[in-house]
Amino acid sequence: MLNNILYATDLGLYGPYILEHVCELANKHSAQVTVIHAVEPVSVFAGALLETYVPQEDKAALRLHGYEAVMTTIRARVRQAFEEDFIDRSEAKTCIQDVLVLDGEACEVILETARAVDADLIVMGTHGNQSDNSTAIGSVASKVLQLSHIPIYLVPTTAVGIRPNQQQLRKTRI
Repeated sequence: MLNNILYATDLGLYGPYILEHVCELANKHSAQVTVIHAVEPVSVFAGALLETYVPQEDKAALRLHGYEAVMTTIRARVRQAFEEDFIDRSEAKTCIQDVLVLDGEACEVILETARAVDADLIVMGTHGNQSDNSTAIGSVASKVLQLSHIPIYLVPTTAVGIRPNQQQLRKTRI
């Protein structure tokens, strides 16, 4: 029985397509959906730029106030993007319980959130690099698949024939 579904999104091009699967699963099982988006930590290069070019007092202010302001802005924009995508989808509005934006490594954020919301299923897209024929599963999906004790529903986005329409392309850009 599915009661709680965690939808892990990278807010990419295929988000609305994956969301269709999530909503259909939720509706069939009368389940609630929690959406999670992970904001990765600042890269080593970006950190080095800050250390080199930003004065010490400005870095302290950024750490104190700037980070939370940035996260608040990101959270608001993610929620806005979801609301805009759901204008014509009343079933999506009813099945989504919460939209979370947390900072950290994507795999860790997904697994921790799945445990916290007592998820019965994790849904995520796969969009690995198929140009070298190595894998159709991206690195985050692969890690979650390896480490999760919760069943995973992977939605392939690199398969032939899966093409977002122009309206979806406009909506998914934040």
